[in-house]
This record gives sequence, C-alpha cells and structure tokens, in this order.
Amino acid sequence: MNPIVPLSLLSVIFLASSACAEGALKLEDLDRAIAVNANSADAYYDRGILFLKQGDFTRALADFTQTIKINPQDTAAYYARGNAYARQNNFPLALADYNKVVELDPKDAAAFFNRGLTFNRQGDLDRAISDYTQAIQINPQYAESYHNRGLAWDQKGDLKQAVADLTKSIELSPKLAQSYYNRGICYDKQGKFIDAINDLSQAIKLNPDYAEAYTNRGEVYVEMDDPDQARFDFTVAIELDPKIAQAYNNRAIVYVQLKQYTKALQDLQKAKELGYAVDPEFMAAVKKEVDR
Repeated sequence: MNPIVPLSLLSVIFLASSACAEGALKLEDLDRAIAVNANSADAYYDRGILFLKQGDFTRALADFTQTIKINPQDTAAYYARGNAYARQNNFPLALADYNKVVELDPKDAAAFFNRGLTFNRQGDLDRAISDYTQAIQINPQYAESYHNRGLAWDQKGDLKQAVADLTKSIELSPKLAQSYYNRGICYDKQGKFIDAINDLSQAIKLNPDYAEAYTNRGEVYVEMDDPDQARFDFTVAIELDPKIAQAYNNRAIVYVQLKQYTKALQDLQKAKELGYAVDPEFMAAVKKEVDR
C-alpha cells in the first residue's frame, strides 16, 4: 500500500489582511507602502504572505521577522513564519514560532494543529497526538485534526483508534477524500477488504484524479483475487500519473497472474526506470518466461 500522509500545512488557511486575502494588493503596492512607512507591520506581513505563496521562503521569512520586530505580539506573523520554516523542513524554528503563538493565544487551534503536524513529521507521534487533541478540544469541528490524529494512531499501530478518528473526520467533512482514502488503507490492514474497496471508491468519486487511490484499490483487488479489476485500477493510476512506479510494479504482478509475461516485463522495467525497488528474482523469472 502507498504510505499514508497527514494533511499538510497547505490545508490551513493563511492569516492575511482582508485586502491581501482578496487579491487587491500586489507586490509593487506593498513595496510602495513600505517605502512610505517603514514601520507598517501590516505591509511587511502581507508582502511576506505573497512571497510565501510564491515559494520565496527567504524573503517571506525576512518580512515576517520584520513584522514581529515592529509588533512582537503579532501571532499571525509568528504563525506564518512557522509555516515558512516548516515548509523548509526547519522543524526546530517552526516549533519555536508555533510555541510562541500558543503562548500568546492558547486558544489558537491552528497553531496546535501545525505544531502537531511538525511533531508528526519528526516522528514524535505522542506529542503530535497531544497537539491534535488540543486542537480538537478548542475546535470540536476540526476535521483535519481528527484526520491527522487518526494517521498518527495508525503509525503507532492502533488501527481501532485510527478508524474512529478518520470516521469522525468524515462525519465532519464528508467531502474530504483523504479521510476515505486513509480509512480504506486502515480497513485493508484489518483485512476488511469490502470496506476498504468502498472507502477507496468514495475517495475516487470525490477526486477522480486520485491516482494513489486507484493504486491502493488495485492492491486490495489483488488481495481479493480479482486480477482483472486490479489491472484496470493500476492502468487508470498510470494514466493519471505516468510516474507512479508502484502501479507499474503491481500491474506487472497481475500480468504474471494472467500469463502476459511480455507486458509484465515491460512494466517491471518501467518501474525500475522510475526508481522502484523491483525484486530482481521476480524480474529474472519473468524474463525467463518471456524468453521461452
């Protein structure tokens, strides 16, 4: 199965001034505003948000830092700077900024969520779960926090808690395709193949371009001994994402089951070309069949 991945920082809304959020301000407008008033914390903050959206982390960080220098109590600037650090994988500095937000505003659910995600990415699952829980206590409707806490439980091997949290996430946000996708993976681990198929199918219904969902559903069909449906799903996954190496490898396994060895070898070669760790003994056995 493909690895489960928590909802990222990008799922959290940036806190920006209304003018910037509405797209009314452009970079040149903010440059002029700062030239006129070098102490405008809002202008630095809004410019930092634009840089962050552009992926220019160096200038974004500089502007958020200047915002904080002008207004040390600006929780939005700490929060945004933490996001920028996290997106650079600079977790210690990201945590320091989220800690500051929590210190200044203990009711900021998003800060706990993002701090939890940062702990999660560092492999500190217990503190991640604690922060996701705190975010939920502040905002009981926080579907993304239930989702990420469910994935953390899964990583700890507690599938029952994982399914419970992912189910709650779905109740709160029925159109969150990732929750169905990840609950489907958990069901598959429990051997509940029909439930897994149903959830992965719902994820695909919500997001028809969800290549990973097709790949994982194909794997469940393999486990259910349905090679034709598995081949169909792997093929769709490849059509949606030609670089999804695992789908090529898995389709090769199905082609072998169907005794279509030439196609199997072609898929294994493509998977290997894309960096997948193809089983050399399996590939050798397929080559042997092709050469007969």
